[in-house]
Amino acid sequence: MRSRNLHAALVLEDGRAFVGAALGADVVGEGEVVFNTAMTGYQEVLTDPSYAGQMVCMTYPLQGNYGVRDADSESARPWARALVVRWACPVPSHHSSEGSLDEYLRRWRVPAIADIDTRALTRHIRKHGALRAVLTHELTAPDQKRLDELGAAARRVTPLSEQDLVAETSRTAREEWLDPLPPELRPAHAADGNGLAIAVVDYGVKLNILRSLRERGCRVIVLPHTATWSDVAAAGVDGLVLSNGPGDPAVLDRPVELAKEALGRVPLFGICLGHQILGRSAGATTSRLPYGHHGANHPVKDLETGRVHITSQNHEFQVDAASLPAGDFFVSQRNLNDGSVEGLGHRTMPAFSVQYHPEGCPGPQDNQHLYDRFVEMVRNRKPLLKAVGGASETRKPKKVLILGSGPIVIGQAAEFDYAGTQACKALREEGITTVLVNSNPATIMTDEEVADRVYLEPLTVDAVERVIARESPDALLPTLGGQTGLNLATELAAAGVLDRYGVRLLGAGIETIRKAEDRQAFKEMLGQIGEPVPLSRVCESIEQVMAFGDEIGLPVVIRPAYTLGGTGGGFVTNDAELRTIAQRGLDASPIHQVLVERSLWGWKEIEYEVMRDAADTCITVCNMENLDPMGVHTGDSIVVAPAQTLSDRDHQMLRSSAIRIIRALGIEGGCNVQFALDPASSAYYVIEVNPRVSRSSALASKATGYPIARVAAKVAVGRRLEEIRNEITGRTFAAFEPALDYCVVKIPRWPFDKFPAGDRRLGTQMASTGEVMAIERTFEAALIKAMRSLEQKAPAAAELERSELIDQPNDRRLFALLHALRNGAEPGDLAARSHIDRWFIDRMATITRLEKKGDVRELRRAGFSDAMIAALRGESVERSAPTYKLVDTCAAEFEAATPYYYSCWEEESESDPATARTAIVIGSGPIRIGQGIEFDYCSVHAAWSLREAGVRAVLVNSNP
Repeated sequence: MRSRNLHAALVLEDGRAFVGAALGADVVGEGEVVFNTAMTGYQEVLTDPSYAGQMVCMTYPLQGNYGVRDADSESARPWARALVVRWACPVPSHHSSEGSLDEYLRRWRVPAIADIDTRALTRHIRKHGALRAVLTHELTAPDQKRLDELGAAARRVTPLSEQDLVAETSRTAREEWLDPLPPELRPAHAADGNGLAIAVVDYGVKLNILRSLRERGCRVIVLPHTATWSDVAAAGVDGLVLSNGPGDPAVLDRPVELAKEALGRVPLFGICLGHQILGRSAGATTSRLPYGHHGANHPVKDLETGRVHITSQNHEFQVDAASLPAGDFFVSQRNLNDGSVEGLGHRTMPAFSVQYHPEGCPGPQDNQHLYDRFVEMVRNRKPLLKAVGGASETRKPKKVLILGSGPIVIGQAAEFDYAGTQACKALREEGITTVLVNSNPATIMTDEEVADRVYLEPLTVDAVERVIARESPDALLPTLGGQTGLNLATELAAAGVLDRYGVRLLGAGIETIRKAEDRQAFKEMLGQIGEPVPLSRVCESIEQVMAFGDEIGLPVVIRPAYTLGGTGGGFVTNDAELRTIAQRGLDASPIHQVLVERSLWGWKEIEYEVMRDAADTCITVCNMENLDPMGVHTGDSIVVAPAQTLSDRDHQMLRSSAIRIIRALGIEGGCNVQFALDPASSAYYVIEVNPRVSRSSALASKATGYPIARVAAKVAVGRRLEEIRNEITGRTFAAFEPALDYCVVKIPRWPFDKFPAGDRRLGTQMASTGEVMAIERTFEAALIKAMRSLEQKAPAAAELERSELIDQPNDRRLFALLHALRNGAEPGDLAARSHIDRWFIDRMATITRLEKKGDVRELRRAGFSDAMIAALRGESVERSAPTYKLVDTCAAEFEAATPYYYSCWEEESESDPATARTAIVIGSGPIRIGQGIEFDYCSVHAAWSLREAGVRAVLVNSNP
C-alpha cells in the first residue's frame, strides 16, 4: 500500500507537464483534458455521463468546500476519468455533507491532482484545444525522463471519436423513474403532466432531466441507447426525449434513425447530444468546437423572445448552422459568445431541441420552463416555437440628469463616485448629454472632463428643481447616488417636480423604489411571489414596536425604512434597548417607519448582485458570503467572493430567488439582494433589497471585472445586456455571469484608531469608513493580503485574550481568532462561539500552522510577505518576484486584453515586463478619517497626465 503523501503528474500529449500533489485514487487516469468554469457543482460535474472519456480541470481553485453526498449525483457513479484542481478541502463544512471530495474520489477509484496552476492549464487548453493526457500518482517527484514516458503514453490514449462512450454510460434495460426534483430546485409553478407518459432514451442521461419531468407529474420511462422506434411505440408513450451523453454524434447512426422515424409521430425534445442527434436527423452536419463548452454561465439568446438565458453546458460538438437544410427546421437559439447553434425548432411538427442543459445541476434553473413547454407541447401535440420574434425597442433619452451622493459619510463613500463617473462615461458613449448634480468637490465625477454639465449644488428639492428648469433633461438617473439619490428622487416626485417638467425616472421608478424601501410594501411584494420573510411587523410608533416585541419575544432586529447603512437600526436583547433603538429608528426614517423582525442571529448572510434589462434578461454578477453571521451589517463584515460554503443547490436556490425579486420589482439596471441562510438546513429568508448601486456593487465590480455601474447606466437608457460589449474580452457581452478563478476577500476599515474610546461592538448599523480588497488563488492568501492592506498593527496579545472579542462581533475579532488558534484553541469551539462557519476557522488554523511549520514557498503561496516570513523565521529570505494573473471575467476561457492584475505565487505569470517608459501611481488605500476620496481624484488625474505625456501609468491600490 503506497503512502498517501504522494506526488502526482499530469502530462499532455504535446509534452506540457504539471506536477503537483496526489488526490483521490492511486490509479492511472487517461483521457482528454477539458476545463469547466462552474464555481460550484463539482460532484454533479464528476457524475455527468457526458464527461465519459475526459479528465476535468475545474477552473475555480477551491474545490470540495461543502463535501459530497449521494443525493447530489447526476448518475450512479462518476464518469470523469480524472479530476484536476488547485486545492481540495480536506474537511468540508456543510450540514448535508457525507464525506470529503478526496474520500469520494478514492471510493469511486477516480485519480486526481491538486496544487498545480490550473489557470495555466486552462490557458494551454484554450490555445491548443482539448488534449489527451495521462495522470499518475508518484512516490517521488517525477524527473524529466519519467515525464517524457508519460507524454508518450498520453499520445497513445484512444481519441474520443474512436470510443463507444454512449454504450459505456447508458442503461441496458428499460426502467421507470419515480423521483421528483429536490425541494431546493422546485420551480414556483410547473406544467401539469399528470396522465402523460414520456420516454427518455438514455445516451448518458443526467438524473435531473428525469427528476424535472417527474416533477411535472409525468410517468417517466427510461429506455437504453439501443432503443428503436418499435421500442418507443411499444412503451405507449405520449412524448420522447433524446438525452444528453458523451462523444461524437457523427458515429451515432441508430439514434439519428430513431429521431427520423419519431418525427411527426410523437412530440420530440432533444437535449445536448439529443439536440445534435435531432440536427443530424434533419440533414445538418456536426463539428467539433475548439475546446468545447463546459460551465454554468454560458449566455444563450432565444431568437423568439429576444431574452438571453444563462445556461449550463457540457459538450464538445455543435450543429453546423450553415448545413441545416432550408425548410421546416430553423435555428431557435444562439450562443452569444461564439454564435453557435443552441436550439432548433420545427415549423409544423411538435419537435424542438437545445444544446444546453435546462435542468442545470450544476448550473442555473432559469431554463426549467422548457420542460413546461415540452409538457404543453405533448398535451397539445403541436409546435409551440415561433421562427421570428424579439423584444421591442425602448425610447432613448437625449439628456439625463445624474444625482450624486453628496459628502462622504459612513455607508456612502467612494463607491458612489466610482458609480457616477462610470455612468457619465457610459451615457456619453451613447451620445447622451449628461448633467451631474453633486455637492462634493473632492469627487472624480464632478471633474469637468467626466460630465457635460456639472452643478456643485446642495442635493435638495429646490436646488435640483432649479437645475432641471435650466437644463430641461428628459430623464433622471437616481440609482447611482446611493440612498441620497433614491430619497431625493422620491422627494422630487412627491413634490410634483418630475411631472411638472416631464422628467422620467430611469432604472427604478417611484413604485419600484417604494416597493424596495417601504418595509410594508416590500414584505407584501415578497409574499405575492412566494418568497420567505422572517416573522416581522411594520411599525410606526413606539407603542406598536413594544406590543410586537411582547408578542414574539426578544431578541429582535429594528430596520428603519429609507435609511443608509442601517442608520437608526440595531439588534435588541431587552426592553430598554427595544424602546431606545425603536425611537432612534423611527426618527431616522423619512417616513417614520421601522420593521421589527425576529432575530436570525447566527444564520449565514449571503448577497447577490443582480442585473436586469428591458428584454427581461436577468443575470447575477456575483454572490458574496459574509464571514460574520446575521446581526452584523454587511458593510462591517469580512466578505468573501464567491461564496465558499454554499453547495450548487444552495447557490441556485438563492440565485433563482434573487432573479424572481428583481423581476417583481421591475428594476432595469442593478440591485443588491441580501439573504439569511440557515447553516443547519436549506431554509432561507429574504432580508432586504437595495434597488440601486451600493458598496457591495463596487466590491462585486472590482472582484469580477464586471462594471456594474457602467452597465446599469446603459441598461437604464434602453440598451440590452446583449448589446453591451465586455471591454475586458472584446468578444463577450454584458449578458453573461462572470466566472472567477481566484478568491476575493474584503475587510472593513474602522475609525477606532481615531476614537479608541468608542463602542467597538458591531451590529446592524454600519460603522466602517472604508475597506480593503485582496485577490488571490486561495482564501488564506487573500485574507492575509487583505490584512496587510489595512495598514494597521495587530492589537497587543494581552488585549486579544479577552473572551468577548470572540463571542461578540467587533473590529478585533479576526485578530482574536488567530491569536486563540496560535495558542491551541480548537477550531470547532471557536466556530461555535463566534457563529462563523467552521470552514473559515479551519482556514485561519491553516495560517497559524504555516506560521509555525511552513517553508518559504508555502508561506509565500499563503500570502505572507517576505518581511513577515523573515520575522517568523528569524532570518532574511532571498527576494523573489511573484507572478501576476489577469482578472478577465471568464476564468481564462477567452483571451482578454484587460490591464487588471493581481499577484500570487504560481507557475505562470501573465504580465509581461514593461518596455516603454512606465510610472507607478501609488493609491491611498482604504478610506479613513483624514484620508478620503480626494486622493482617488488625485491618483486618477496623475494617471491621466502620465498618459498624455506618453508615459505608461500603473496604478497600485487596495481599495475597491
